[in-house]
Amino acid sequence: MNKTAGIIDKILEWVMVLLMAVLVVDVTWQVATRYLLGAASSYTEEIARFLLIWIGLLGSAYAYRKNLHLAFDYFSDKVKGERKKWLGIFIHSMIAIFTLLVLVIGGSYLVYLTWELNQVSAAIQIRLAYVYSVLPLSGVLIIFYAIVFIKGILAGKDESTTPEPKPSEAV
Repeated sequence: MNKTAGIIDKILEWVMVLLMAVLVVDVTWQVATRYLLGAASSYTEEIARFLLIWIGLLGSAYAYRKNLHLAFDYFSDKVKGERKKWLGIFIHSMIAIFTLLVLVIGGSYLVYLTWELNQVSAAIQIRLAYVYSVLPLSGVLIIFYAIVFIKGILAGKDESTTPEPKPSEAV
């Protein structure tokens, strides 16, 4: 499973780099058209908004995998031994359950609803279901990573407590 997680990590990294590159080009085009042509391009703001949604949600799955997310670690730092193991399992289980309910089930319902209602974006006329599909996608990724963490804890390799990133690795 760790090999699969590594492959998913690399794919996720490259997808986020690609989305960021498209976002930079999009915003640069918006600024250029506004100041050079006197009128901003009509679709660039919407594209930037949709790209930020995707980057933010995929980035949250990536941050969870790399243990770079915001966390209250007061209790987990105080607990040692067997209790720390069970606390880690409990924490990752609660994250997986919350993610299942909110992102996967709720996000899937939102995608279904916007698909059935045929809602399209104002400027570029794409279905909003495509934009919202990142909700269940990122939810599935977070649940997968939670399972990887739980399996690691049970195997005695707590992968959820990765070493602090070096300044050059900080996102």
